[in-house]
Amino acid sequence: MFKFKLSDNHLAGSLLLAFSILLFHVLLLAAIGLLIIIFRGIVNYLAWILLGGGLIAGAGVFVLYRYMQKEKSIVAKLLELPEFKNRRVEVNILGGLASFKIDQDDQTRSAIDTTLTPVTRRLDDPDSLRVRELSELARLFEKDLITLEEYDRAKNDLLNQ
Repeated sequence: MFKFKLSDNHLAGSLLLAFSILLFHVLLLAAIGLLIIIFRGIVNYLAWILLGGGLIAGAGVFVLYRYMQKEKSIVAKLLELPEFKNRRVEVNILGGLASFKIDQDDQTRSAIDTTLTPVTRRLDDPDSLRVRELSELARLFEKDLITLEEYDRAKNDLLNQ
């Protein structure tokens, strides 16, 4: 009854493609219309949206303030302990990335400052430091950044330490 020929197949494919393009355009127009309605609603209710956001932000600040007041009383009780009397306590949260520092009292601090010098600590032992410096010196010599005399002089200085 209905027999399809090869030429009918191309015609059906072309009609399907045309229909899908038309359907895509209709859906695109509907999406643009929906976006216009949404953005028009946002513009019309922008004051309410900002007011609601401000109230939520204000409530968050209030809760944070109350929490900090509660924590402040805990910290004040902690600082009343005899271990912290006559000492300066420094607490940095964001500026020092959660650092906590307790200084000695004035008499001990002045005695420490006048009699002791700060100790420098090395993470590497002297042998590995010497090997690293020698390899750096060899690299400089290989790239012709220093002369042979400078290389020999620096190598003798490093090995005689």
